Amino acid sequence: MDAILSGYDTLRSQIVCKSLSPSKKTCSHSMVLRGLCVYCGKNMNNGFGVGFDFLLDGLRFSNHDLACWKEINSKNLFSQRKLQLVLDLDHTLLHSKDIHKLTRAEEYLKRRADSSENMSDGDLFNLDNDFIVKLRPCIRTFLKEVSSMFELYIYTMGSRCYAEEVAMLLDPKCQYFVKSRIISRDDSKQTQKKSLDLVLGQERGIVILDDTESVWNEHKENLIVMGKYNYFRDGEIIKRSFSEKKTDESETNGVLANVLGVLRQVHGFFFEDPTNLGGQDARALLRKIRGRILMGCTLFFKDVEDELTILRSRAEAMGATCKTILDSSVSHLVSSKNTIEGYKWAEVETRYLVHPRWIYAAYYLWYKQPEYLYFPV
Repeated sequence: MDAILSGYDTLRSQIVCKSLSPSKKTCSHSMVLRGLCVYCGKNMNNGFGVGFDFLLDGLRFSNHDLACWKEINSKNLFSQRKLQLVLDLDHTLLHSKDIHKLTRAEEYLKRRADSSENMSDGDLFNLDNDFIVKLRPCIRTFLKEVSSMFELYIYTMGSRCYAEEVAMLLDPKCQYFVKSRIISRDDSKQTQKKSLDLVLGQERGIVILDDTESVWNEHKENLIVMGKYNYFRDGEIIKRSFSEKKTDESETNGVLANVLGVLRQVHGFFFEDPTNLGGQDARALLRKIRGRILMGCTLFFKDVEDELTILRSRAEAMGATCKTILDSSVSHLVSSKNTIEGYKWAEVETRYLVHPRWIYAAYYLWYKQPEYLYFPV
């Protein structure tokens, strides 16, 4: 507790004028522990401020003081040329599965998996003979490089015990993650969504990586939606998994490798002009970078009724123009079916006929994909 209070008081001393009432210099109850104000002892109600139980059970900060703390922490990070990166775990950085539910074609993985005692170089681990965990390709390179540009947080819907065990697989030398920046489902009252309330920084300096867009409804502008990493066999997937085919995502051209390139750009643009850090916003930079991916493309959608809304939204976010009439301005006919009508149009107009996967691939890999790889079958 003393270490936490000391760290907080270091920041609090910088904002004491803000945290005290300007008219009466009375206690603003900026920090509460187990229902009592740390500074004056007043009994505070349970709904006071924001809870930080993952730091210390019963610890809460006032909304005003927390906002000041976030501002100061961001300024300190900006002075070090650092932003903040919030990382989901499952299907974003790794894939885990109950080891007892491996298919017959995956049984060989039990022999290949390293124990959690040998974590330095492996990418497949047996966690207490309960879970088998596969790290996403490029993860070691990714973490090493982003840690020089960002302060890293883990934010998972998994339990704290699971989050801390997996953090050790990702960071066995404890170079990137500290317990005070690991947030789990046990630390939030909101079980179906995530929030940046517990991340100590201004939202303009935060980027989020997560495969589940719906949990970040209040912070979509900070979010890079990650292509879901499924290494093991999933009962809902008909095609064979990476594990069954004994293959994997590309180390050099997979999702993490390409997102790393995007993060480099965000960081570079943000600190391009040191005199204008107050006017920079990572959310605007993400929109700018994403909006260039399909710039100049004009799309018409056919036979994609069930996906039309999300396809159109993704395409427009990447800078494409979407038409409701198939005319000479259309450069790409997006269709899940290879119809004679669509094929003839593409051939006559010398335009592209592509499957909806072409849009998804561009969205997750952050660059326009070769059209010939996504011809509808």
